[in-house]
Amino acid sequence: MKIEWNRVTWYSKLLAVIVFLATFGIAFDLGVYWEQIHVETAILPTATTDNAPVHCGGFIKNAPTCGAGFHCQLSHIPDTGGTCVPD
Repeated sequence: MKIEWNRVTWYSKLLAVIVFLATFGIAFDLGVYWEQIHVETAILPTATTDNAPVHCGGFIKNAPTCGAGFHCQLSHIPDTGGTCVPD
């Protein structure tokens, strides 16, 4: 059987669709994997040495929380979170 490289067939179309969908599937899986590694290895400060405000809350996955003796004071924009302030 001789291969005709410049002829479109049903299996070449099928292969093109599979490669197209697989590209997005692989990219999605890599993105999920990266996010898991990023969240698991993140070191979230509970206090800073220069008294800078520590971010907390917000509409994000695994939002940082305040340590003991502090609570999260939200800003006037709900999805941006807030800062940790003493109780």
